[in-house]
Amino acid sequence: MKVFHFHKESPVEASATVEAADHVPGSDGRLSTSSGIGNVLAGSLIALANYLLLSGGMILLTRHVYNMHSFGDYSATVSAITVAATAATLGLEKYFLKVVPGLRVLGHFDLLRGYRFFAPLMVCLITLLVALVLLIVWSLSPPESAMAHPSFLIGIAFLPAVVLVCYLIEVLTADGAFLFSILLYRFFLPVAFIVGILLMIRFDGKIDGNDAVINWGLCWVGILCLFFLAGFRFRPGEEGSGTRTYKPRKWLKHSTAFLGFSLLMSLMANAGVLVLGFIPQAKQETALFAVIVQLAGLIVLISTASNRWYGPQLSAALSLKNHQRIDRLLRSRFVVIAALILCYQMFLFFGGQWALGLFGTEYRKGWIALQILGLGFGVSSLCSIAGIYLQYSGREWIVPIVLAIGVLALFLLAVPGAFLYGVIGVACASALALILTYGVLAILAFSLQRDQRKGARPVEADQGA
Repeated sequence: MKVFHFHKESPVEASATVEAADHVPGSDGRLSTSSGIGNVLAGSLIALANYLLLSGGMILLTRHVYNMHSFGDYSATVSAITVAATAATLGLEKYFLKVVPGLRVLGHFDLLRGYRFFAPLMVCLITLLVALVLLIVWSLSPPESAMAHPSFLIGIAFLPAVVLVCYLIEVLTADGAFLFSILLYRFFLPVAFIVGILLMIRFDGKIDGNDAVINWGLCWVGILCLFFLAGFRFRPGEEGSGTRTYKPRKWLKHSTAFLGFSLLMSLMANAGVLVLGFIPQAKQETALFAVIVQLAGLIVLISTASNRWYGPQLSAALSLKNHQRIDRLLRSRFVVIAALILCYQMFLFFGGQWALGLFGTEYRKGWIALQILGLGFGVSSLCSIAGIYLQYSGREWIVPIVLAIGVLALFLLAVPGAFLYGVIGVACASALALILTYGVLAILAFSLQRDQRKGARPVEADQGA
């Protein structure tokens, strides 16, 4: 992949930063001509490894946890903390992927330094407020529900580590360390999780919900330390010191739309587990649906990995209004993701029951729900770039509005579906909401791109300048 150089370095500076600069997209003021297929396939392989490792960890956990109730407590806790961590970032990490490449390609380093200082400070402050809200939820939840279990309280203690890792993933990606960031997050994190489970099996034998959450949290803490070290390593030299310019109101205005986008996406992905987790008598169904989400979610991991490469490239192309480059990026992503979705859907159909059986024979009854949810995840993954395109084109608030309607519809369908049809009802509600929501986003993005090319509605790529 070609790279961009933003400033002339002395020989000493060059020797210290050349390797990091080689990974910084956009540093010579020109757009990369790479289609991104190589990067996306490499990221997809890491996502596949992540999926296999996570599935292996869950298989170990389900086979050695006390019972499905304990696994349900763990699953509900992880889902809730994941949604809370998304809220705590305020969308500033997603906005980082938009604003940083644009500021670099335009040479606005004072604003870039200001954003680098402002964003993590706000994230840390909001994390404390979100933790307080979770404590209130824990204290008010029904005594027999998963949300009132001590494992949920333990999960809250690890919230800051989860939030900071989620933020630093996007920082490293925007700094050009795309593959390295997903290697830390997608490979080393699940490896650490499996090692922890094996150690608990070796010394304790059986595992309860509290043990599983503690192991999960400690893994996030360890990965956070690695992200801090990597952040110093890959940060471009010209962004480390110098004057700072702040536009907090503008940044928060834009990032709030990204927050809504991230939070609502997280809610859509975890809604089924959360709905079942609040039903005291549905702990077994909660565990079953968590396994189904895990199996059906591989294509979402691959899609997310691809978007982390395409996102900064798309931001830079929109900043320079290079429609030829935009078309090439969108076409290459469509071809790669569509082929991967087709292959994985075939695996879910022919090998889904076998895969469910790896978690335990009682999980095989979730095969029909697996097919339904897999279809929903496939469509959403194929169209997920549409939301990013709308956001990076200045239509930021359209995306969370559409997602909010989709999430509302999901919960309205999932709650009665959970009581009437159990796991299958929740899977149908989730798939239908995903297909309708991302279908609408794709139509809106296609219409916007067509109008931009005709010059009827020019790009509004506001980079916070």
